[in-house]
Parts: sequence; structure tokens; C-alpha cells
Amino acid sequence: MRFLVKLMMIFLVESSWGHFQENFAKRSERENKMPQEVQERLRTPPKLNLKQSLAMNQVVNFYTLKEASSELCRNHSMEFSAGLRSFEPWALKSGQKPQKPFHQKIGIFFPVFDASSKMQSGILAGNLFNFGSFDQCIAVQAETAYGPLKGKHCTLKLRPDTALLKKILSYNNISEKRWDQVKIFVENATLDWSICVPDSCISSDVLPHFQMLMETLTEGLNLTVNLKEMNCLMEVSAERFSFFELAVIFGMLAYVGFIAILTAIDLNAPSRESKSNQLLSIFSASRNAIKVFARSAKARPDLDCVHGIRFISTCYVIIGHRYLMMMFFPVINSLQIINWTSYYRSTAITGGTLCVDTFFMISGMLVTIGFFEQASKGKVNWFLFYFYRYIRITPPLAIVILWYCTLMHHFGSGPLWNDMLDIIQKPCQQYWWAAVLHIQNYVHPYPLCLTQIWYLTCDMQYYFLSPIILIPFRNDQVLGSINFALLFSLSVAVNFYLAWAHKYNGGVPVTNELFATEYFQHHYIAPHVRSSTYILGLGFGMLIYNQKGKEWNVNTAFVVAGWLVCAATMLASMLGCHVFFVEEHDYNRLESSIYLAASRSAWTLGIGWMVWACINGYGGPINFILSLHIFRVFGKISYGIYLLHMGMQYMISAAARTPHYFSDLASMYAAVSDLFIMVFCGFAFTILFESPLVQMLSLLARKGNMKRTVEVKPLNRH
Repeated sequence: MRFLVKLMMIFLVESSWGHFQENFAKRSERENKMPQEVQERLRTPPKLNLKQSLAMNQVVNFYTLKEASSELCRNHSMEFSAGLRSFEPWALKSGQKPQKPFHQKIGIFFPVFDASSKMQSGILAGNLFNFGSFDQCIAVQAETAYGPLKGKHCTLKLRPDTALLKKILSYNNISEKRWDQVKIFVENATLDWSICVPDSCISSDVLPHFQMLMETLTEGLNLTVNLKEMNCLMEVSAERFSFFELAVIFGMLAYVGFIAILTAIDLNAPSRESKSNQLLSIFSASRNAIKVFARSAKARPDLDCVHGIRFISTCYVIIGHRYLMMMFFPVINSLQIINWTSYYRSTAITGGTLCVDTFFMISGMLVTIGFFEQASKGKVNWFLFYFYRYIRITPPLAIVILWYCTLMHHFGSGPLWNDMLDIIQKPCQQYWWAAVLHIQNYVHPYPLCLTQIWYLTCDMQYYFLSPIILIPFRNDQVLGSINFALLFSLSVAVNFYLAWAHKYNGGVPVTNELFATEYFQHHYIAPHVRSSTYILGLGFGMLIYNQKGKEWNVNTAFVVAGWLVCAATMLASMLGCHVFFVEEHDYNRLESSIYLAASRSAWTLGIGWMVWACINGYGGPINFILSLHIFRVFGKISYGIYLLHMGMQYMISAAARTPHYFSDLASMYAAVSDLFIMVFCGFAFTILFESPLVQMLSLLARKGNMKRTVEVKPLNRH
């Protein structure tokens, strides 16, 4: 704890020095009215008593790099020291512009000092990141005797040892018994301080100075100090667009302009001419907007509830990702997150990952229904079976990946901005090809390009392999059922084996480095682990297709029992993870493995009952709500929402200038804001990019492959 005590001593010294700033600020108005000769004399450092000299020396020695390896950095640092000691009174206000040339030389130094971090409160509660004043620092500009000088904002990372971490946790009622559970959240925790330095100083100048200081302050503690050049940032306006980025911008503007022209033509053309014009039908924004709101005559009304389930699940995903952002980025009470996991309400998020299995189940169900409706007509075009799926998913995805690769870094700035880009943008620049080929969960599972599309990758792979189940079902119902049962059992067994072999805990790890964990990379997003729910969806789709046109007459008791079992199963699947976060609960390898292997399938069976009941008229008010037309509208733009939402959440969080406060209320408020914004963004993305591209490619595919069909026997349902 000596580290914290000594830091507090520095804070007290800096606080005492603050009184001098107040005194000189009071004199500023008087001195600004003085003649220039008098002002020149004021540059001489004021006389200080012993106590004041001690305070000044502490501040100067802490924040100036007098022993930097770069000569220019040393010279600028000496200028900083001289300016700081001279107490230029007008410079106490960082926004005030100098009136005389010598002010341009000295007047930057109070803003430089003011923009650097001081010791923050709440360190023991997890307030570990002090941003300083980023905008104030990078706005510093001046001419000196050694050339132009600008401000550079550097973020140092101080990593404490395990003993100190355990001591701090004990102050938050987290005993050492829970260390194995919570260490994944705190073992990589760092105390981050932001320092404003001259732009002539590089990281190799800054780091040795603060390493030496921290070794002195933290003698006896195993604490390390790190600084990367990517965490030293200068003014944003200095960044220029590359040639390729300019080409992308020009291409996007030209494309949007093309759509705007066609839309204007469509709105002003006679209805008969516009109807027969295929180009207008594909690219007119007004027509695509109408399609979003229109009721489709081809849609099956008995499946309307699926749209509600799918959109509500999309909302659930966005809420969950907002909670992740609150965990990934600095909050002033980060240790409260550990205690939060012990409350039952937290399982709505920690257990809410099951909503992804809802997508898998619905996707598998719709694939089976669509396949057999096509097969019942006596022909299946296998080329189009795969090609349609690929062009339905990939072109909109490619547009978003292009934005990630090129323009994303121009949309913000801040102390955390480069760290975010290193995790979000860099993987897309290197592995975009794996993302558009839908293989990155095996090629490069960390970090992923567009983290959220791990689901799309799995879903595409399941779709490509679905004929392994669909064809046996088509040829022989009995053999198909046996094949289905064997593949489902194999998937559950693989899930159990991997959970057992790697000793995974039953709950999803709560950590700001979730995506870097072995659990996430090799279990959570692995297709061979998550396939059981998709397989159930394929089988359930077979059940729905076979009962088409039939009426089920079941008594009220059966329906009530079904809904009760459905609710109990889904709640048990979600709330069951809570026990793995309780301090008194000892890890049980068998219990955790069974939960991981069975909980997602159990949740899917609950969703299956919900769909079956709504289709057959036993959904009551639930079916009425889920079948509302508004959910069909939202469902049509949900893909755009899904692709865009996490990038926006990352950018907003990484552009922050201050830490947030973690709470359920703050997280939900931010999540609702995300949803509101994403509805408009998803709608614009759908009518401008998704709908036109998919329609155009589908038209080209149909024209080129009209004759590529294979005759098959109609399905015998009896």
C-alpha cells in the first residue's frame, strides 16, 4: 500500500501548489494592464519559501523530462520547467491567447501541466483510468527558440502485482476464496495515467522517466510501467486520407448520388413507365423503403410470430453488447462489476447469451421449411441453394468491412482510440478475406473482424452442411430421424467433452478481455460446439412443414402445462449460470460441463414450444404481440442493425474523455439509445445498400442459372 500512500503525498503537494495558482490568477488582470517592461520582469521566478520550493520542485521533477535521450525533447522540457517556475499568471487560463511574442514561448506550459493526470479518487473502488485533459493537451501549439512545439497526450499503464490486487479486492468485500473466479477480471488491470508532453518526445523518452519515478515511489512493490507509441496521440487534424480512402469516399458518394438520381426519376416518372423499369425497381430508395413497410403476399401468416422473436432477440443482443462495453472500457467503479455478478439480476446479461441460440434455432427451422417447399415442386437448384444464401449475407457484410478497413479511424479520437482500432480495425485490414469467406472462426478467432459476426460465420457453415440432415429426411423419414438424432447427440457430446477437458466454468467469463479468453475462441464461437441448437432448428422445421394444413386439437391442461414447462426450462437455462458466480459455490467439473452441454438445447426447446403454440393458435396474447406488423418491419432492417451496432458502441466508448459509471440503469439507458439510433441507421443501410445489392445479384443469378435444376421426388408426408 506504500504505492498508494506515496501517490497521495504527491497529490497533497500538488494541492498546496494550487494555492499559488489562485494567488497568481488574482494578479493576472492587474499585470496584464502593466507596460511590457514590467511584464518582462515578471518572467523571473518568484521567491518561494522552503515549503513552497519543495512543492514546486516536486511538480517540476514529476512532469518534466529533463533526461530524455532526444536533445530536442530535453530542450522543450527545460522550456516547460522554466515556464512552470515563472508562474506566467495570464497562462493560468489555458484558452487565453498570448498578446506578446514571449507569451507564445512560455504560455503553453500551464495548459501542458493542467492537461496531465493528477491522482484521482476512488482507486480502491476501481477508478483506474485518469484521462487527463486530452483535448486541452493536443490543442497546445507554440513557437519556441527550438522550433514549433505541439502537445502530445501519452497514456502510461502501471500494472500492480497480485499481492496488491488481492489487498485492494479485500477492501471491496471480495475474499481470497473468490480469487480463482475474479482473477480473469483483475489480473490484467492497470492504473492508467495520462501525461501531456512536447511532441518532440517519443515513448522511449517518456517511459524511462516515469519508470524511474515509479520505482522510487513504489519501492518494495512489484509494479511495472509500460507505454506504447500508439498510446501517444497528437492533434487529429494532422491525419490525412490515403489515396485508397479517398477512392472509397468518392465511390460511396457516387453510389449514393446514383441512387438519389434514380429515386428522383422514379418519384417523377409516370407509374406505368416506372413499374416496367427494372433499374428503378432495384435502386430506387423510395421503392425499397416501401418494401420495408409493405406486407408480403408470399409470407406465411402462421410464421408471423418468428419476426417478433427474432427482433426481440436482436434487441437483447444489443443490450448485452452495451453491458460488455461498460465492462471493456474504463468506469469509475469497475470493481462493482465483480459484486454485480453475484446478484440474480445480473444473470439476465450473463445468461442472456442464450438469445443467440434463438437465432440458430429459427434459422435452421426456416431453412428446412424453405428447402422442402422447393423440393415438393419436384426440383432443387443446388447452385442457387448455396449462391442465394451467400449473396444474401455477404455483400452487405462486405460494405461494413470496407468501412472498418478504411474510414473508421477518422470517426473519432481520444486516449483509448488507438487501442480500440488495434482490436477492431486491424483484424479487418488483415483478415477481411476470412470474414467474407465465413471461415474466420477457424482461421483467426482473435481478434475477430466485426466481433459480432461470429454468429453469421457459424450460421453460414451450418447452412452449407444442412443437406447432411435435409437429404436423408427427404428420402426416408425414419432414416432421416435416426441421422438427425445421431448428429444432435454428437454435437452435445462434443460440447460436453471440450468443457470437461478444458475445465470451463459454467458461466461466461466476466472480464474486459472476454474475446481473448480460450473459452470464447475455442468454445463459445466454435461451430462444432454450438451446432446442437441449429440441428434442433432443422428438426423442428421438419415438424412444422409436416403439420402444414393440419389442425391440432389439444386440451387446455396440455397447453397450460406446455407453457409452464417452457417458462421453467428457459428460466432454468438462463438463471442456472448464477450459481457459478457465487463465492460459496465450489467448482464442480461435471456440473459445469453438463450445464454448458445442455442449457442451450434446453433453451431452444422452450423457443420451439413458443413457435409451435403460436402457429397452432395456442399463443394467446404472446402470439398477438409477436405477430404485430411492426416486428416484420423491424425484422427487415435487423440485419443492418446487427452489422452496424457494435461498431457504433465501440466508437462511442473509445472516444470518451472521462470514465463512465457502471450500473444497470446507466447500461440500460445507453442500450435504449443504441437501439433508437440503430433503427434509423439500419433503415438507411437497408434501402441504400442491402436491398439494392441483394436484388441485383439475385437477378443476375436467376438469369444465368434458370436451367440448372435437379429433379427430385416430392416429399411423402405419410
